[in-house]
Amino acid sequence: LPIVTVQEVKNKTSEYIDTRAITDSIRAELQKGGKVRFAVDAAAMKQQIEELERQQSVYYDKEEAAQKGKLVGAQYRMEGSITSIVKQVKDVKDVYYKFNLQLWNIRGGLLEWSDEKEIRKTTEK
Repeated sequence: LPIVTVQEVKNKTSEYIDTRAITDSIRAELQKGGKVRFAVDAAAMKQQIEELERQQSVYYDKEEAAQKGKLVGAQYRMEGSITSIVKQVKDVKDVYYKFNLQLWNIRGGLLEWSDEKEIRKTTEK
């Protein structure tokens, strides 16, 4: 199975958006499909290294402890972004969100797949 790392979705809007939750949802949906495995992402790397360091202490059985130098590198990197365009006419405000995802082949540097979706949010005063 291909090994993927998912980078946190970038928020390019002027609003607060919980991009970590969106990133986790993307990973969960891909995991359900059973067609990919995941390497540790950049956001979780610090915790991964801390756990490896902890298991190297004298308190762990060396035969059972995780060893340094055994992490598996990803073959693909998924990244995404959310942008928005705001249009206001009198009391009606339309916000168009565009969500973009891209899958890059890390070793070859090639874009393997991309897709985008638009979401419209209308509010009236």
